[in-house]
Amino acid sequence: MSVESSAFADSARMPALHQMAESLGFTLPSSPLNLSLLLALLASVLVWWFLWKSRSGYVLRAVGSAPQAAHYAGIKPRLQVLIAMGLSGALAGLVAVNEISGVQGKLTLDFVAGAGFTGIAVALMGRNHPVGIILASLLFGVLYQGGVEVSFEVPGFSREMVVTVQGLIVLFAGAMAMVSAPLFARLHTAFKRREAAHG
Repeated sequence: MSVESSAFADSARMPALHQMAESLGFTLPSSPLNLSLLLALLASVLVWWFLWKSRSGYVLRAVGSAPQAAHYAGIKPRLQVLIAMGLSGALAGLVAVNEISGVQGKLTLDFVAGAGFTGIAVALMGRNHPVGIILASLLFGVLYQGGVEVSFEVPGFSREMVVTVQGLIVLFAGAMAMVSAPLFARLHTAFKRREAAHG
């Protein structure tokens, strides 16, 4: 009674990394990791290049930082918002490459459940920088997969505990940006002034 499609043909599946390694003569442990991992890393590099090395990326960041100032500089903020939404939607659509073509091998109902919350949390922790997002996604991946493994091993451990930990991480990451970072900046400035006065 589950709402899902027929299984995809092998030609529509993303090859697993351990299968690719075997074809090259290496041995890797069997895991759900597939070629979409390399696609995600490639997407991160392309996003970094677009945002920090291209003129269009600079315009997009300018609108994100100060829309009114960008408007006075001759940039159309509404157009840039539409471009940002389109690019974000295209990148978010890559979730389906891993989940549908890599893991499930078929179309399933609500396969993206929870991905939006996790994506916002990862972007917040990674400070909207591709390198930070890669590190934050590794943390959340370890939390998610580790929570599944621990739930099998420890009686009474539930999936909701992992979600609670993720929520606390997001809370403290936001607190670091809004509360702790300005405090540390003031302390650093005061320390530098004191050092310059004594030096």
